[in-house]
Amino acid sequence: MIASLDTRTAPFERLGKDYLRFLQALKTRGFEGEIAPDYANRTVLATDNSIYQRLPQAAVYPKHAEDLERLTRLAAQTTHRGIVLTPRGGGTGTNGQSLTDGIVVDVSRHMNQILEIDVEARRVRVQAGVVKDQLNAALKPHGLFFRPGAVDVQPSHHWRHDRNRCQRPGQL
Repeated sequence: MIASLDTRTAPFERLGKDYLRFLQALKTRGFEGEIAPDYANRTVLATDNSIYQRLPQAAVYPKHAEDLERLTRLAAQTTHRGIVLTPRGGGTGTNGQSLTDGIVVDVSRHMNQILEIDVEARRVRVQAGVVKDQLNAALKPHGLFFRPGAVDVQPSHHWRHDRNRCQRPGQL
C-alpha cells in the first residue's frame, strides 16, 4: 500500500482515538507550538541515548510556559486521563526516560532561552531546553560557569555527551 500524501489527513492515520481527540482539543484550546503526529517526527523521537525504542503517538513542541499549562490542564481533565505526556529535552538519557508510547513533549525547539542572569546572587533563570554550552557561553563574560554535570565526572564514561545536548532538567 502506498502511503497517503494528503497532508490534511495522513499525519493522523493510525493514531489512537483518545490521542487524536486530545490533539484536536489541544489545538482548539490555543496551543501555539507545533503538534506533530507525523511518522517522521514520531520515528526520530522513538529513540534516545539508550538501547530502547518506543514509537510515540505524537510529539508536541510548546512555544512557552502557557503551552505547557494548556497541555497539563487538558490532560488533567477526566476525559483525557488516559493520555500519557512525557517530557523530552536532548534525548541524552541512557535509560529510556524520554521514550513513550504516548505524547512526547519536546522543549528543546522553542523553550531554550536564558531568561535572567543575576551575577551578584550567582543565579540564573532558564527555560527547560537550555543546554550547558549555551548557558556557559552566556555566563563566561561574567566570569561564571555552570558546574560539570554528573556525566562529565563519572570515570566509567569515556565521552562527555551532556555539554551540547542535555537540557537543564537532565543536569540537575
